Amino acid sequence: MAEQGSYPLNGRVVQGTDTCTGVVTGQTADIPLSVIASFVLAGVPQSGPTTSRPVPVFVGQPFLDTTLGIMIWALQIIPAIWIDAAGVSV
Repeated sequence: MAEQGSYPLNGRVVQGTDTCTGVVTGQTADIPLSVIASFVLAGVPQSGPTTSRPVPVFVGQPFLDTTLGIMIWALQIIPAIWIDAAGVSV
């Protein structure tokens, strides 16, 4: 059995339909990553003015910027870089 820790995915992009296996009170459980993401984002604003953009939780995180009137996505987490659909930093 593998030890707890982080393991490389050989360049594979993790998908929301993938699962994460974890231990729940002595038993294992496969949890879809999309479910985990919903819990991670529970307190993170999904839309708002430019001044209230959140610190991204993951690359690709969407945010509806109501000041600009467009959907943007996180290109980088630290420092936060947001891009529009054309890939332009906003």
